[in-house]
Amino acid sequence: VVGAVPTEVLTVVRALLDFIYYAQFRLHTTQSLAALEACLATFHAHKDVLISLEIRSHLRIPKLHALEHYVNAIRLFGTADGFNTELPERLHIDYAKEAYRASNRRDYEEQMTLWLQRQEATYLRRAYLSWHHDSHKPSDSDAPADHGYDSSDSEDEDEEVAKVAIPRPEHYRLAKTSPCPGTAVSRVETAYGAVDFIPALTTFLQKRRPSNAIQPGRQDRFDLYNQVVISHTPDERVSDTTSRMRIRTTPAVLPSLTSRTLASPGHFDMALVRVTDSSTEQISIAGLRVAQVRVIFRLPPQFGQYSRPLAYVEWFTVFRQREPILNMYQISRSTRHRRRNAAIVHVDELVRPCHLIPKCAAAINAQGPQPTSTKQRQPFS
Repeated sequence: VVGAVPTEVLTVVRALLDFIYYAQFRLHTTQSLAALEACLATFHAHKDVLISLEIRSHLRIPKLHALEHYVNAIRLFGTADGFNTELPERLHIDYAKEAYRASNRRDYEEQMTLWLQRQEATYLRRAYLSWHHDSHKPSDSDAPADHGYDSSDSEDEDEEVAKVAIPRPEHYRLAKTSPCPGTAVSRVETAYGAVDFIPALTTFLQKRRPSNAIQPGRQDRFDLYNQVVISHTPDERVSDTTSRMRIRTTPAVLPSLTSRTLASPGHFDMALVRVTDSSTEQISIAGLRVAQVRVIFRLPPQFGQYSRPLAYVEWFTVFRQREPILNMYQISRSTRHRRRNAAIVHVDELVRPCHLIPKCAAAINAQGPQPTSTKQRQPFS
């Protein structure tokens, strides 16, 4: 909707969405509560545009009035996930429904009580064993980290970029065996769209393996992978579970005339790539860059032993100042000599997948939405 609706409407929507995300935090600080109040103040300062554009005749909505009490309620009673109806509704399943199902439906109160006592004893024993296992686990904080990426870019990066902390990925996982072994370079260039695969690999080998005398060519074959799964340690503000995210590199499948194979589009996901060498647990967004991942592969043995898997990526422009209305960075495809700016990076430098939002034109097509391709040189947020 960027560019298709008035800027005040975007301001109202962004303020309300930001308020919802801040209110869902499982941990709050003075800064997060101040941000919550600022979002609500922004919403009230611009909400009259919804009435002037006749989107609403009034805004006397009880749920909007309830937003005024969120900050005080959080200060008095704790985070919002602790005083809603979700917890007792969920416990009703554990303490009543499951316990009743475990009985024989006769004198079930006594059986339910005994079943709950046994469940609690099992839980306490499991918690003790988990604590005992973790307390005797050797620490790996002294393990050496492998960070080796040299990035050179011709674009201007002097503009100020906000220092936003992003957790460092814990580890990544590839398939044990390549689903596409011995793939020819011609297929890499056509089906995967990696048109500058050989030049990018040549540049990478010159930097990483200068003693290697073998130059890559079209006769070489590569073991490709369909995806990489990246795991992140939990962010205590929003969750206590490890998040796992996929970055896919699957070409399009054409319909088969002789079998039941259905057509499916290709998936070449965007990702945040680490472009600076940092040993800290948090990565600033100034040290990241958006790229579209086209190919995930391993280096063939003729180029020497190289254990780290690689990825062919196509860069977007660097992060600069944020767009004032949406408070998001605006980027576009990076080019060099009228060709896409591509490079080979290590898979362990892929931080996480990244979603891009196309910036719409001011006029909307009356015939309906048109498919948007990331191949176009248009701005994204």
